Amino acid sequence: MADIESVDAALDEIVARLASLEQGTRAKIPNISVSVWIRDLDIAFSGRFDGGAFLDVGHIDPGEVVKAALRLTLTSDDFIELAQDRLSFGAGWAKGRIKVDARFRDLLALRRFL
Repeated sequence: MADIESVDAALDEIVARLASLEQGTRAKIPNISVSVWIRDLDIAFSGRFDGGAFLDVGHIDPGEVVKAALRLTLTSDDFIELAQDRLSFGAGWAKGRIKVDARFRDLLALRRFL
């Protein structure tokens, strides 16, 4: 199990990677609110995609994750593997390592980006 500092560093990596995407790729990201619950550490954070940028990223109370349109649940180790490209989102989701809660319409919009 990773610690909170490692998860925060992984989050910074993901935000930086998203910011470095080409404009055409970023334009495919739907405007949507996102929350992530790291279940083994019982910490959560949220942000929102707007115009291809991931904005307002910060820690939230784990009980607040339900307010986001896209809700991800995973372990700290899986989150770090995802940030370091050792786990693809699709494979993690298919294997049950990443739980995704969202409306079907939002999942279809995200599919264009993923």
